[in-house]
This record gives sequence, structure tokens and C-alpha cells, in this order.
Amino acid sequence: MKGKNSAVKRSCVLLALLISITMLTGCYTIGERKPIATILFSNGDEVKIRLYPDQAPNTVNNFIYLANSGFYDGSPVHRIVEYFVIQMGKKGSDPEQVNAGYYIKGEFSNNGFGKNELSHLQGTVSMARSASDDDNADKDLYNTASSQFFITLTDKTYLDGDYAAFGKVISGMKLIEQISKMDVDKNDIPRDEIYIKTLTVETFGKNYDEPTKIPIEDQ
Repeated sequence: MKGKNSAVKRSCVLLALLISITMLTGCYTIGERKPIATILFSNGDEVKIRLYPDQAPNTVNNFIYLANSGFYDGSPVHRIVEYFVIQMGKKGSDPEQVNAGYYIKGEFSNNGFGKNELSHLQGTVSMARSASDDDNADKDLYNTASSQFFITLTDKTYLDGDYAAFGKVISGMKLIEQISKMDVDKNDIPRDEIYIKTLTVETFGKNYDEPTKIPIEDQ
């Protein structure tokens, strides 16, 4: 009996360990897997991003909605600031089309959204938006995210509360760092073109709603 009890205890310990590892990796929400986005760049690099609908639900809905529509396919990496961010999400190469034709609400604490606990550590994926040098004016621009997003190259926790983080790079961060070393002009635009060839999202069978949109004329 003692040997049998020891085997049962070992099994319980292994099961508990497996559950702990699963929770720590963040692969699952309660009862469901988090969606995984795959970006294939024009240089052949592939990067995978775990999305967090439990932290920024409408932001994730928007990202999946645009990805599924093919919006991001062919869109350039249009801004690189070494040790800070790489940014993408404009449609094609048209300098006038900088968004998806609508805005979404900024899901971060300083905009009255209290659920988002993702911090802007290295490899965080977050929504770009309009910004101002005036702190008071900047608050009027909190709901101007649309399609553009950025990936942090180093920890930038001072962005917490002012930008909607919604994902984390889980594979290919070294490739992102290599892209960040590309030569840029005075406007931080890469001198050699690099763009998103395809952006797809694996939702593991779950359907995500179309995002709640804010008409641009309302801003």
C-alpha cells in the first residue's frame, strides 16, 4: 500500500507541476487558448505573437478583424527607433492611408479602462495612436488607435496606462531586434523596404467579434 500511495503522490505532484507550467506560460485563459498571430515578413522572418483578449478585448477583436480581412498584408514597417520600437500597420505604401478608416477606444487605465494589466516590457505588442507634446491635449487623443501597432524593443514601462498593450512576442524576438538595426532616414523610416507579407491569426476554433468602432469624424 505504501508503494501505491507513493505512486499516487508522485502522479499528483506531476499533475500540479504541469498545471503550474501551463498557467505560467499564459497559453490558456480559463477554458480556452489565447489566439496566436503569425507575421511573415518580406525578408522571410517569421514572428509569433500571443494575443490577450482578457486584457484588451476590443483591441484584440480589431487586430483579428483586420488580419482576417488581409488589411495588413503588404503593409510596411514604416518606423524604426532603435532600442525603442518598430512600428507597422499602415495600409500599403500610401502615405495618406494611415489607418483603417475608423478609430477604437484606447483600452488602458488612464482612459478609464481598468482591466489591462499588460506592461510594456520587451516584446510587448501595443497600439499606436495620435499623440501630442501637451499632456492635456494628449488625453483628447486616447481614442485614436486604428490599425497601427508597435513592438517594444526594450522595457518601456512608462508607456503603461497610456497605450493599449494587447500581445507579447513569443517567438522571433531576435528577428525583430535584427530588423531594428536597419538603416533609417531622419524620419525613422527604413531606407530598405521591409513589409508584412502575411499576417494570420490562429484562434483555435473561437470566433471573435467585429470591433466596436468610433467614426473618425467623432474625434
